[in-house]
Amino acid sequence: MRKLAKPDAAPMKPEAWWREFKDAFHELCNDEIDEHWLNGLTATLYPFHVDRDPREAAAVAFATLNYEVPGYELEEPFEPPPPRRRPGLH
Repeated sequence: MRKLAKPDAAPMKPEAWWREFKDAFHELCNDEIDEHWLNGLTATLYPFHVDRDPREAAAVAFATLNYEVPGYELEEPFEPPPPRRRPGLH
């Protein structure tokens, strides 16, 4: 695992951090991850982890997302609502 330089060193460029984070998350998910969802996760977590090693941040995010809180399981499987027709389109 790559470590960031000393705390007083310049932080990684955002593009490099995002690429490292996403590469690590892909590895953790065996490349079975929705890219759009991963972009959203990366954008959400980046401000909180900008000074952290991106691979370490990916490992923490992956472990957190795979943790189930007891007592918060869905009672019934969630079914999304049917798609709505947009008025005026044929």
